[in-house]
Amino acid sequence: MMYRVLPAAAAILLFVLPLQAQQPFSSSVPSSAEDAEPEAAARATDQETPRETERSQHYRLALDEFLVLVPFRLQDDIQADIDESREDETRAKEKKRDAEELERLARDQIDAQEAEIDAIKARLKIAKNEDREADVAVLESDKKLAEGAKKLLEKRREMRRKEIDGWDTVAKLAAATRKAAELELELANARDQLRTRGPQETGEGIRRLERRVNEFEKRTLEAQKERAELRTKVAQKEKDVVNSRLELLKTRSKIESGG
Repeated sequence: MMYRVLPAAAAILLFVLPLQAQQPFSSSVPSSAEDAEPEAAARATDQETPRETERSQHYRLALDEFLVLVPFRLQDDIQADIDESREDETRAKEKKRDAEELERLARDQIDAQEAEIDAIKARLKIAKNEDREADVAVLESDKKLAEGAKKLLEKRREMRRKEIDGWDTVAKLAAATRKAAELELELANARDQLRTRGPQETGEGIRRLERRVNEFEKRTLEAQKERAELRTKVAQKEKDVVNSRLELLKTRSKIESGG
């Protein structure tokens, strides 16, 4: 029962003390007193009744406890996140397409290398049948080099696949970030409606506005959770790509050393 009553009380406090978007706990003097002499401002502060002080404290506690599960931000800042996430998604998709093209190139090179290995094996078989020992030695060396090159290409193709997967996850993160920001913007609008329209609404109207705020807050938090999970996945994908590049480096060094 207490949890149903307190949010409503918090909303009523919003109407008594208008909410500032980025500074919900602001204790600044009203705008009409901003240009007044310091002494006048001090007198205005001293004239605040105990009742007003208590009401202000209740307002702050209500905000902290019930209404600021998603911190207040300027709508311009939220919109900037939306725009930036859209650019990030576009860039990630472009990087993914580049990696896909390089993966296809590596695949074609592997096919060509396999054909070359088959040709070397055929010549090697003939040289062995004809007891041409010198040619056999040369062809064995060529075969080893060709197989090493194929292995290197396979590692490169594996690396490209990791990059494709990584950029795909980055694009998903950007989309999730935009979704969370768009819901946060809807939440900010709902909060503004509750603050500005609440005093003129009936009891049912107030409850409707409260439900709207609560729903957008819930959806925003869920979207932020999804975004956080994708951030973890992006970090793992980056690690996978780096490990794949290290494996490619090891393979190349081994081949160059004749291993």
